[in-house]
Amino acid sequence: MAERIQQQTPSLSAEKVLRTEIAINQALIDILITKQIISEEELMNSLRKIELEQNELLSGLNKIVSLKR
Repeated sequence: MAERIQQQTPSLSAEKVLRTEIAINQALIDILITKQIISEEELMNSLRKIELEQNELLSGLNKIVSLKR
C-alpha cells in the first residue's frame, strides 16, 4: 500500500517548490499593495526588521559558550 501511495505522489524538486513559494509571495505582495492594504515602504520596513531579527538570532548561534566547572 505504501508503495502505491509513493508512486501516486508526484515528486517535486526543492527548486520547483522554492520557485512556487516565491511566485505566491510576490502575488500576495502585489495584491496587498494594489489594494492599498500596505505600502511599499511598510513592506520594506518589515523586511528590514525581519532581517535584523534573523541576523541577531544567527549571531547568537555562532557564539562559543564556555562551560565553567
